[in-house]
Amino acid sequence: MPTLAESPRRALLLLNPNARNGNQDVESALQRLREAGLTLIDLDPDGPEDVASCIRRHAHDADLLIAGGGDGTMNTVAEALMDTGLTLGLLPLGTANDLARTLGIPDDLGAAAAIIADGRTVHIDVSEINGRPFFNVAHVGIAAEIPRHTSQAEKRFFGPLSYLLAAIRTWRSHRSFNARVRIDGRDQRLRCTQLSVGNGRHFGGGMLIDADARLDSGRLVLSSWKLRSFWRLVLIGLAMRRGQHRYFSEVLQVTAETIEIDTDVPLRLTADGEEFGHTPAAFRLHPGRVAVRVAQDDAGAAHVDG
Repeated sequence: MPTLAESPRRALLLLNPNARNGNQDVESALQRLREAGLTLIDLDPDGPEDVASCIRRHAHDADLLIAGGGDGTMNTVAEALMDTGLTLGLLPLGTANDLARTLGIPDDLGAAAAIIADGRTVHIDVSEINGRPFFNVAHVGIAAEIPRHTSQAEKRFFGPLSYLLAAIRTWRSHRSFNARVRIDGRDQRLRCTQLSVGNGRHFGGGMLIDADARLDSGRLVLSSWKLRSFWRLVLIGLAMRRGQHRYFSEVLQVTAETIEIDTDVPLRLTADGEEFGHTPAAFRLHPGRVAVRVAQDDAGAAHVDG
């Protein structure tokens, strides 16, 4: 297992542009990394579209990429991590931090920095939609519309509760839809309020796509909901906090290696809280494709092994 003395000595550092603004927790975490012997190489991409290219340009300078931000930030680095083989170190700075949550990385930045310095390296699966990678969970339907009804001010003030407020707004205008789903080559037609495809375990600030989901399982999780009322949405949403939504009659839950989704009309796709275009959508998995630092006594060990 890698120890502090064996950890990479040079690391690329990519921070969400808003992270440093007087944030003493961030600066303390970076100082902790420097004290551990890491030389930090600041990256300054020209906007989100330049992140992957910027990482590739500097990949030969380091063995580790430290990304500070939320799930959207982690999503922007996924392709570059796959291309370069750099190991990911997470500093959770977002609202949901679902990838960090799945990996057992705490929101406390000092503790997260200690994991980067002293932890062990594991390999996790990465999924893709129509050729674009993601870490956590992708959505079609009501959950894909929620980001459009979530303001940055509410996310700062209410945290994960902001997603529930947005779900209430979204329900008022949402309609169910017909979907044609191919699961490992087997076709199925569904009437849905929501379709979700999970690579990781968490989404939406701690909800579980499946209680048994793992980031190194080599399997995707498909969750299809056909909801009868807003109150059923609330009940199933509460059950999802414990991963028990699959016991509701409105929910169909299966695992697969490949999943294809088409709808009668193109519908919005989101993953890791980001826009991913519209259906049709083809999902496939890249097993063990990205290396990431986790704690030696990994609290997320039930969801990822070395």
